[in-house]
Amino acid sequence: MKRSATFFFLLAAFLAGAAAGSPLTVLYTNDLHVRLERLESLGHLVAEERETGAPVLLVDAGDTWQDFRSPLSAVWGADAMVAWMNRVGYSAMALGNHDLYLGADRLAELGGEARFDVLCANLHPCGDFAPLFLPYSTVSCGDLRVLLVGLVTSELLPYGEFPWLRYEDPAAALAAVLDERRGTADLVVVLCHLPVAEARGLAADVPGVGLFVTGHSHEETREPVRVGDSLIVQAGSFGRTLGRLRLDVDGAARTVRVVDSSLLETEEAPVEVNRGLVRLLQVVFLMGALFVLFLL
Repeated sequence: MKRSATFFFLLAAFLAGAAAGSPLTVLYTNDLHVRLERLESLGHLVAEERETGAPVLLVDAGDTWQDFRSPLSAVWGADAMVAWMNRVGYSAMALGNHDLYLGADRLAELGGEARFDVLCANLHPCGDFAPLFLPYSTVSCGDLRVLLVGLVTSELLPYGEFPWLRYEDPAAALAAVLDERRGTADLVVVLCHLPVAEARGLAADVPGVGLFVTGHSHEETREPVRVGDSLIVQAGSFGRTLGRLRLDVDGAARTVRVVDSSLLETEEAPVEVNRGLVRLLQVVFLMGALFVLFLL
């Protein structure tokens, strides 16, 4: 009898502990690269998750507003991307190296339009230059306070356009933020425009992060990669999938339990094109071609 009583006591304690956490659904994208044809489907999936009633954190890991491979949408697509992100309710996005190709003035303009934070903790303005982004932000999701930190890769950064920005090693920048904000959040989520392999190194070197949402390398993590107490995810590229991670978070114990992990497939839809802009670009291209032929 004593053994049975002990067993049921331990079982009850275990179940009570398992139920002590708070539910959180993290929806994540990365490397959308102005793929406007995927936005309708992505938005529909986000709306379905919000209808469940569970707290939802929607975030992006960068390279969202620019893509030199799509020259037409690169001209006018960034505004459409920001407007869509506002509508579906993003909490934050990391700055990607491609986003910096837009230049300081355009980034400032887009950041002013955004109703979410653009984050990067390892690029620092020198002298009197005003920052174009925040190192971190804190949001409320249900009962949880979530600290969001942004990081960007050093690869293919347009240094010539931003000589007034100083790059810092991501691990050092992340450690500094965690020291500054220690004890202020139930969960730390790092939005890092870095490959999964580099996020693994960060997770090993800088403990205290519950989740790394990564990018830049266009990888798909069908299951979260776990390093110590940290989870690492990435949702491929070009909006082909929406990452969904359903978690149970115990803020007091700083533990994160995965309830479900999925990459939700999206569909393409026709995109309404600015016909006037297309005609203008066609005329400019034709004039440029004629000019080159004249020179030859």
